[in-house]
Amino acid sequence: MFPVAILAGGKATRLRPLTASIPKALLEINGEPFIAHQLRLLRAAGIERVVLCLGHLGEQIRSCVGDGAAFGLRADYSFDGPVLRGTAGAVANALPLLGDAFFVLYGDSYLPCDYRAVQEAFLRSGKSALMTVYRNQDRWDRSNVLLADGVIAAYDKKNRDPRMRHIDYGLGVFRRSALDCVRPGEAWDLAALYQDLLRRGDLAAWEAPERFYEIGSFEGLRELGALLAGRGTNMENLNFTDRYLAEVQSIVSRLDTGAIERLVEVLASVRESGGRLFILGVGGSAANASHAVNDFRKLAGIEAYAPTDNVSELTARTNDEGWPTVFEAWLRVSRLRPEDGVMVFSVGGGDAEQQISVNLVAALEYARKVGAKIMGIAGRGGGHTARLADACVIVPAVSPERVTPHSEAFQAVLWHLVVSHPALKRNATKWESVR
Repeated sequence: MFPVAILAGGKATRLRPLTASIPKALLEINGEPFIAHQLRLLRAAGIERVVLCLGHLGEQIRSCVGDGAAFGLRADYSFDGPVLRGTAGAVANALPLLGDAFFVLYGDSYLPCDYRAVQEAFLRSGKSALMTVYRNQDRWDRSNVLLADGVIAAYDKKNRDPRMRHIDYGLGVFRRSALDCVRPGEAWDLAALYQDLLRRGDLAAWEAPERFYEIGSFEGLRELGALLAGRGTNMENLNFTDRYLAEVQSIVSRLDTGAIERLVEVLASVRESGGRLFILGVGGSAANASHAVNDFRKLAGIEAYAPTDNVSELTARTNDEGWPTVFEAWLRVSRLRPEDGVMVFSVGGGDAEQQISVNLVAALEYARKVGAKIMGIAGRGGGHTARLADACVIVPAVSPERVTPHSEAFQAVLWHLVVSHPALKRNATKWESVR
């Protein structure tokens, strides 16, 4: 994994008086300095080396972190010189320690994302830099990124476009050459560097599936404390059953309730327009699709179908036409219409580049061409489903070893939530109606 440059040199004036005598990175969260939580998160994601870019009260951070061994990684340090050079300038100062490619992370950010997937996306892009973004919709801060079909069309923290729905997530990846424009002694902000790269068509994007956490505000401190209290930070001391259930609790605490409400809204619009719902899934997700069809029909009054329930047609098409087009062909024969909805249950959401669940990708592309509503419940980053969906709920990946069981289990949790929602539920379930 690439090393991570952590920008931790600011004065944190918004958090005074807490930061009058200690740096923001050492503010206590649940009994430990924030940077301890941040470094453990990075190590769990596979990061082995960090370079801390320090300035104001930076020696305190070095005294706390040391060589990084206490956190299972190696820590090096780059200090601001007598002239402050801004966030991009601080990264430029640290280049001798970073190598040819590296992550850049804001020092007040706690980002529970798949760092390996970010690195792989960067390498596939062939660009000099990559910005991670999140569909924020002004919820936790003002959105500042216009993302169109997975490509950044605009980025500006000051001059906001009303079409902006995403926000700079707080994690970037850079090749050393991306900072060639930052000349020695000049002051450059990281936002200005991103904009320069964007103008040159040299900036890729990766959409994070779950929200960011930060300690740049008092509310952020409170939210992160609540997250870590719910998750627990000593998982290695738990037996497997307790660890698994703790992961379940963590997923629940990190689900995007706004995305769930949006999913309900889209489903309601499909029903009200007289549309049908087609639920696609492979493997365990196919079994979930079959069960969900029953609930959407019986409880929510939505005409619903799952292609995998028709085993004869599925196997015949696989044998005669090939696996990649089975769902698309089924939707064509079903005369998919703009008022219909297609919902995907998937662990990864499909990925054309990596040739994973290409049958889902083909069906989604056909649904987009027709103009049908696209929805999904998916793990990892949501893949092709999340990129095309009108509404997609991502199951947070809290454990790289158990992405599949958690994703498939929470498909059931989420569809049961949705059909129980007052905006959709029309008929009582049996046991709840017995008195």
